[in-house]
Amino acid sequence: MSAARAWRAMSVPMIALAVAGAVCGSAHAAAAYRPRIDYQLNCQGCHLADGSGEAGRVPSVRRMLVPFAEDPAGRRYLIQVPGVSESSLSDRATAAVLNWMVHRLSDVPVPRNFVPFTTAEVARWRRIPLTNVAATRARVQRQIDAHRSSRARSTASRSTDKSPM
Repeated sequence: MSAARAWRAMSVPMIALAVAGAVCGSAHAAAAYRPRIDYQLNCQGCHLADGSGEAGRVPSVRRMLVPFAEDPAGRRYLIQVPGVSESSLSDRATAAVLNWMVHRLSDVPVPRNFVPFTTAEVARWRRIPLTNVAATRARVQRQIDAHRSSRARSTASRSTDKSPM
């Protein structure tokens, strides 16, 4: 077999490998963009591109995502709010969008120990509808504020409880 013929014979598998790599790379890139696209198609109409919402109509998610996502009742609220629970997204896609929102739209830094939303968590809570969205949000916000306040008091008292020697 001539060198040219051997090269042509070898280039077919190499081309197939390159195409497969390109497809896999594209699939990975598409998977990385999917939550952003899902946000644009399912959430952005009300919450706007930056998550700022519309005053008096749609709340901003910018300052509340991380605090709500760190609290069990807040996590349930984020999953059960009608725009999330009633979306046509799968449970997996919904978890991915929520995680994307926390990392991309929040003005509050995401803690290192942030626990991502899971498919199972979304599946568990989204099918239980909220009966009074505004009241639930206010109640959860009060609980989060009270917890933060007690944590701040506890931290302050520990820093001033230094006994003299």
